[in-house]
Amino acid sequence: MIINRLTRSCANFIFCISQTVFAAWVAADATPVVPKSTAQNDFVAQKNVMIAVRDGTRLAADLYLPAKDGKPLEGKYPTILARTPYNKDGARGDAEWFCSRGYSVVINDVRGRYASEGKWRMILDDPNDGYDVVQWITKQTWSTGKVGTIGTSYVGGTQHALACANPPGLAAMIPVDSLSNCGIAGVRHGGAYEMRFMNWIFTIGAPNARAALADPALREALVENGKLMRQHIWNLPIRKGTTPLRVVPEYEDWLIEVMRHGDYDDYWKQPGYSVTENVAKYADVPVYHVTGWYDSWDRQNVLNWQALSKAKKSPQKLIIGPWTHGQQQSNWAGETEFPNEAALDFNNWRLRWFDLNLKGIETSATSEPPVKIFVMGGGDGHKTEKGRRFHGGYWRDEKEFPPARTKFTPYYFHANGGLGSQKPSDDNAWSTFRFDPSNPVPTIGGNLSSTSGLADAGGFDQRTRPDTTAGHGITLPLSERNDILAFQTPPLAADVEVTGPVQVKLWISSSAVDTDFTAKLVDVCPPNSDYPLGFDLNIGDSIKRARYRDSLEKPTFMKPGEIYPLTIDIYPTSNLFTKGHRIRLDISSSNFPRFDLNPNTGEPLQQHRRTIVADNTVFHDAKRPSHIMLPINPN
Repeated sequence: MIINRLTRSCANFIFCISQTVFAAWVAADATPVVPKSTAQNDFVAQKNVMIAVRDGTRLAADLYLPAKDGKPLEGKYPTILARTPYNKDGARGDAEWFCSRGYSVVINDVRGRYASEGKWRMILDDPNDGYDVVQWITKQTWSTGKVGTIGTSYVGGTQHALACANPPGLAAMIPVDSLSNCGIAGVRHGGAYEMRFMNWIFTIGAPNARAALADPALREALVENGKLMRQHIWNLPIRKGTTPLRVVPEYEDWLIEVMRHGDYDDYWKQPGYSVTENVAKYADVPVYHVTGWYDSWDRQNVLNWQALSKAKKSPQKLIIGPWTHGQQQSNWAGETEFPNEAALDFNNWRLRWFDLNLKGIETSATSEPPVKIFVMGGGDGHKTEKGRRFHGGYWRDEKEFPPARTKFTPYYFHANGGLGSQKPSDDNAWSTFRFDPSNPVPTIGGNLSSTSGLADAGGFDQRTRPDTTAGHGITLPLSERNDILAFQTPPLAADVEVTGPVQVKLWISSSAVDTDFTAKLVDVCPPNSDYPLGFDLNIGDSIKRARYRDSLEKPTFMKPGEIYPLTIDIYPTSNLFTKGHRIRLDISSSNFPRFDLNPNTGEPLQQHRRTIVADNTVFHDAKRPSHIMLPINPN
């Protein structure tokens, strides 16, 4: 008996050890770990080198060259270029880092920003300007003629813009969380407007306009005006010449244009604003697309990779982590924390791509799969030392996205608030709520950027806080609101992995001719000792303006009381809903200040003078089975 027990104990111990080793091996195989590089040389910098582009405008650049003893080294070097609206001085750290590893680096202020001449027009001049800057680089004595590009957000957008111009010498790119496909999502979003760009203009764009930088008193006044954003957003629409932005008219004009321009027409399809509409023009060069599940450009960057990987011969790779905007070196998002390996050693990681494609050095990037994703979830939900809920997760390699094995599975709404794979059998079932634009559902986390002071990005427990914008001091869970329809599964009997794009298909009617419908996917985490009330974790959300239900290009109003189909595209994600959790979908008509508020009147966009309350209905019966289409990974 003792021998048998000992044998079984040893066997169990060996089994546990083998499982631990196997798990570590799998994690190590997929985790993007790269060796640390060391500096090879010193560098010298030349400030404000003026580059004349085709119309005579001079664009300012800082040039970093490999050096020794304070003098540039002889020889030619591949160049890393970043074109930024955020002041080239702020990129000095990255420039020095890459320069000390054998690259020349050029950091260029875009037209009309900081030290560059000209009038700022948000990305529209960047295809030609980017082409001319790359051409200038390739003609320099220190250049090998190969240029790689870096940058995040707007600086990722300038990469796509110049790629649409296809300059000779462009050899590799790493656009991160990049501005792109702005008329689909990013600026306009399902026909609605993303308020973060209003916040960007008031707090980042206007205070750093060339006129403001030349006049300290004006700049200080614009900075103070930006601090009033919580007042500005409640007093829309913006009318030309009625706000302090009138002192920097190019910023006021752009903001009014994009807030009113809802139709997805040629304006939004221009190079710079769109990658997917300009694939034929786009340079055929190796591109590593980088984004995060909680980034504001998640869907758009996935669309870029999907389009370019089909059309181009050069390698197109995609990595998606559990990150918020520009936070690739972090292992947390909002109130949610992930394992340490979720964070990238970002510069060393990028260096492999450039060493391979600009210097011809074989690196680990050579054999990497086309897609690398971080599957969120599976953690025990404890509160970490930093006060965040531990959600768990791991890296996984894929050949495509979404994975070919994905089973797109409808989960249907039921009259009792249930959500499940069984179709509803009711002959006539619906749920109606009242949408009052003066009392919108507040934004709590999600796919945000440029919303400082209004809302924070990432994964949060879905309850308002005392300081929540539009929270009105209420601190209850959002699920208690009367203007939210919450449909949820029973506690899951087994793990369910959702990986891929998520769609919500509704049958709706309204008392208004135009209104909005929003959707939010939530992981309802059960209570534990650290979170005795549980934790309702937002996974993804989106919106559709009803006038754009049939087409983003051609709006059509509704007839009050008539029933229409409407589809909402939630950003792609990857989350393991573990056993005992619930899958929940919240349906409403606002998510503020992530999106602008629909006045429900049908007036021209952002030109309304009044608002009305709308009674909005979602149908969920046998003939009109509203549902969420979940991309379920069967593994």
